[in-house]
Amino acid sequence: MKKLFLILPIIALTACSGDYSKYDSIFMGCERIETTKFHLVYKCPADQEWVQQVKQQQPNGKFRAGGNLNLTELYTDTDHVYTEVSFNEPGVCKEDFTIRTMIAQPIEGGDNWAFVGCK
Repeated sequence: MKKLFLILPIIALTACSGDYSKYDSIFMGCERIETTKFHLVYKCPADQEWVQQVKQQQPNGKFRAGGNLNLTELYTDTDHVYTEVSFNEPGVCKEDFTIRTMIAQPIEGGDNWAFVGCK
């Protein structure tokens, strides 16, 4: 029983810090640039094959949570594409997250400038 009480703080610390390695592994070659309890944002090289495939899609949504990022600056960075892993969207994907990739100019109040999909 004593060992359990010694381990609990370690487990709690791990749960609070969040283990995002499973998401990082989806975006190999990308850099995570923002982490919040609502989302993760990745900066990915625009020449990756999956990025080129997503850019062929029609925008069907937007980033769910903008965080502290300047979305207009992100879009004008032609060397990279920005992707968001958005949490807490039950019923959209079988996973507990959606993937939102910026593929068009963000428009204030507009709803369609990212492609929203599942893993």
